[in-house]
Amino acid sequence: MQHFLIVTDIFGQCHGLQPLLSALAAPERQFTLLDPYQGKSQAFLSEQQAYAAYTAQCGHEQYAELVARHLASWNEPINLAIGFSAGASALWWAIAGEQGCHSRIQHGVLFYPGQIYKHLDLQPQIAVKVILAASEPHFAVTDLCLALSQKAKVDAVVTPYEHGFMNPASQAFDLQSFTDFAAELTAAR
Repeated sequence: MQHFLIVTDIFGQCHGLQPLLSALAAPERQFTLLDPYQGKSQAFLSEQQAYAAYTAQCGHEQYAELVARHLASWNEPINLAIGFSAGASALWWAIAGEQGCHSRIQHGVLFYPGQIYKHLDLQPQIAVKVILAASEPHFAVTDLCLALSQKAKVDAVVTPYEHGFMNPASQAFDLQSFTDFAAELTAAR
């Protein structure tokens, strides 16, 4: 049995997560979902509304701690840990920090981790693919990609897509990139 961990973005468990779960579903695969809202289903009308709720109810540091606590208490192997945006940044902090959470994960895929530029001093102990958006408001994407690519066990790539391209609830959603990356994740072992 394969086990996938999905750490959501600021939208949490919403209707936009269902296409990904459907695309990755297989009889030999089970999922654990982590989100900033303790598993409560969300229905935000906009990214601004989602961000306001995220900052009020959780925030980046608390989300990273939540992910680290979950991984520290997890006893079974995780074949693939997938993070999106704030969830990808939280996952980076958990698997590359001093928490020792990497020992349960075989490898990770982080989609557009917007806060990762603040934690470049961290070194993941597992293979991690970092998939960056074409642009970000707080850092130069190509510079970040270069810095990450120089780290052992990190494969960083810049896509032509905008931040949120994997989430149907995001204005930046791109169906073709979603389809391509979902197929790549499905093939992951």
